[in-house]
Amino acid sequence: MEIKTKYHIPHDLGQPYAEPWVQTNSYILHDTAVWRDLNLKFVLACWRDYKLIVEKYFKPKDAEEILQYFYKESEIIVRNALEEWDADGDGMIENSGTADQTYDVWTMTGTSAYCGSLWLAALSSILSMAKKLGNTDAEQHFADLLDKAKNAFVKKLWNGKYFDFDEFSPNQKLIMADQLCGVWFQTMMNGEDLISEAQVLSTLETIYSHNVKMFASGDMGPVNGMFKDGEVDSTMQGEEVWTGTAYSVASFMIAKGKQRDGFDTARGIYETCWDRGGLQYQTPEAVYEEKHYRAIGYMRPLAIWAMQHALDMKTKH
Repeated sequence: MEIKTKYHIPHDLGQPYAEPWVQTNSYILHDTAVWRDLNLKFVLACWRDYKLIVEKYFKPKDAEEILQYFYKESEIIVRNALEEWDADGDGMIENSGTADQTYDVWTMTGTSAYCGSLWLAALSSILSMAKKLGNTDAEQHFADLLDKAKNAFVKKLWNGKYFDFDEFSPNQKLIMADQLCGVWFQTMMNGEDLISEAQVLSTLETIYSHNVKMFASGDMGPVNGMFKDGEVDSTMQGEEVWTGTAYSVASFMIAKGKQRDGFDTARGIYETCWDRGGLQYQTPEAVYEEKHYRAIGYMRPLAIWAMQHALDMKTKH
């Protein structure tokens, strides 16, 4: 397995026990070149950093040069993803039936809500870049592709209450806490709607009523995966609460006017780590209902700052 392949974002920049200056990507559990979300999040990060930092604080000429670079690299990633991962030609990417994303022991088959929503956000981001640069041909191309992908996403996964976990898995009706990760990003960026407001609110209500309130008496935050009857998914990462996911979902709720639900969602994971777990300065990636945790000192919990961002957005508007 090649550790780093062309046109694919690495999982990391190496680790000190190896040769980080020579060997990029120390993660070896899977080939991260096929991860659907990792590459797309680079596109999102490019647009986010341009809008929130570069456009505000750089000279116009420098800002345009940076955006040109962001666009060039992002276009390669998006076109490559479409070619490699859209198996049925409907403009929406599919998962391979393996754990081909950051939930790296949780398999997804066909179009998934998590990766599919990130694909929509990536298309919207590169469309915005093309529009800002005045590239009308690319703008039209990505606008058409985004419309096509939106229709496929809703047709394949929307069940009237929330978005199915994926298309073809035995647990496809699972309620995933992180199912609208891409829509969350778009909301944080004040971007255009990727799905209807009614679908967003219904999904958040379902996550709150099930993943949050029906798990651990509502006192641990949102479990990653739960079925409609309240049964927790039995896969390793399905039965975990991810600290970063909890805070991102909480910020999503706040941004959508559900401030009480958002702070209640965040309260559970905060109290679990800070008050009950003694992990005040060793925030874990994941916690379990039965007094276990995994991967302390993790970076994903920095998503707590999205809650402040959501509050700032509401103040401004």
